[in-house]
Amino acid sequence: MMENQRIETDSLGERSLPADALFGIHSLRGAENFRYTGETLANYPRWVTWLAWTKMAIAQVNAQNGKLTAEQNKAIESACTELAAGQHAGAFIVDALEGACGTSINMNVNEVVANRALQLMGHRPGQYQFLDPLDHVAYAQSTSDVLLTATKLTLFEDVSALADTVRKLAASLREKQRQYEHVLRVARTCLQDCVPMRLGQAFGGYASLAERIVADLEAHLNSLSTIPISGTVVGTGLGTYPGYRDAVVEALSKRAGRKLLPSADLFDAIQNMDEFAALSSTVKTAALSLGKVANDFVLLNSGPRAGLNELRLAPQQAGSSMMPGKVNPVHAMGLTQIAYFVAGMDQSVMLAASNGQLETNNYMPLIAVSLFKGIHTFNAAVSTFDEHCVQTLIVDEETCLTHLIESTAIAPALKRELGYKGASELVEKARSSGRTSMQVAIDEGVMSREQLINRLRESSVTPV
Repeated sequence: MMENQRIETDSLGERSLPADALFGIHSLRGAENFRYTGETLANYPRWVTWLAWTKMAIAQVNAQNGKLTAEQNKAIESACTELAAGQHAGAFIVDALEGACGTSINMNVNEVVANRALQLMGHRPGQYQFLDPLDHVAYAQSTSDVLLTATKLTLFEDVSALADTVRKLAASLREKQRQYEHVLRVARTCLQDCVPMRLGQAFGGYASLAERIVADLEAHLNSLSTIPISGTVVGTGLGTYPGYRDAVVEALSKRAGRKLLPSADLFDAIQNMDEFAALSSTVKTAALSLGKVANDFVLLNSGPRAGLNELRLAPQQAGSSMMPGKVNPVHAMGLTQIAYFVAGMDQSVMLAASNGQLETNNYMPLIAVSLFKGIHTFNAAVSTFDEHCVQTLIVDEETCLTHLIESTAIAPALKRELGYKGASELVEKARSSGRTSMQVAIDEGVMSREQLINRLRESSVTPV
């Protein structure tokens, strides 16, 4: 054996590892087998944190029940605390997407915890006779229940953070509703002139959407607080003991700062991924819905001379390497782009959730990674859109009014005086004469300009 190497053995044979490596033979084989994404478990630090905290809670319960010595428990606690704080990230060498239900991920965590704990106990990595990654760190556990538990607890934080971000966006939209409540504009359907409305009403509609999204996201938090710990591999709880489940759930509740509940049916919790699929669908719908709002901003910001130019978004960067002075609505387009990315992540979750086999789901890492990526990128895009588009936008009130006055949208407001046929004839006269519908109405004595604008304002008010 080389001086700076150690030998570890598993059922497939021996492997040589760096003597001081915190990972072990199972992690090494996993890293060699799965070189897919270029990302490792270390790219998901909150997931690592909750995996470490789950291992810590279990170790504490096992020590209280005589399954670990006080020294082993103390070392595991210290090692897990370090991992939760982001230390030893380089020891997580397994690809975040790996060819099983998460076995290599779980093994990587077990080995890093064990080898760091061994160091803290005064031993060398690999001296597993003092503390073993499987017999001690993973006692009363399986990949199935641990990975699902840590994933749910991580997603609770991610979903809560996303809901808070969308809530802030809703508040910004409400502020714009109040700020521009008085501004008249032309409503458009099928991108054609429609009826008079107020710009504040449009912002209010966007705000209501955002508020509803918050409620939809938070509706998933209860299911994310129900964890399958103690089910071990398929739900039988093989390897656990009386009192174990309640004690671990209580310990994790203290760590989470809220009440967690054990899954009512552990077989169901480990077999079926519908809760994750439902959450993913909600996130996708939220992303596409806000992406539609962002697309509206792009359209209303179009111009500045040859477009609508009713909204003016704060310039962020040059918009072209060829066209001087061009500025693009990058953050609005960015949110829409991320919405499509989230939709792709949801497709992965849907396929993975629907193709589990028998007692477990082989594609759990894909479900977890897709949700983490989708939620994180969506959260960042919403925050940026709020800060750089919504909060800083300026409305060109004169352009809004001019578009309304010069549109055919005044015709519906005149049906009381002219009837449907008469209003249609007024629009046709405007088209054939090159005048605006308002000018025709004024020329023909239907109403004065001031009366017409008052009528437009009245017709934009929702009857109570």
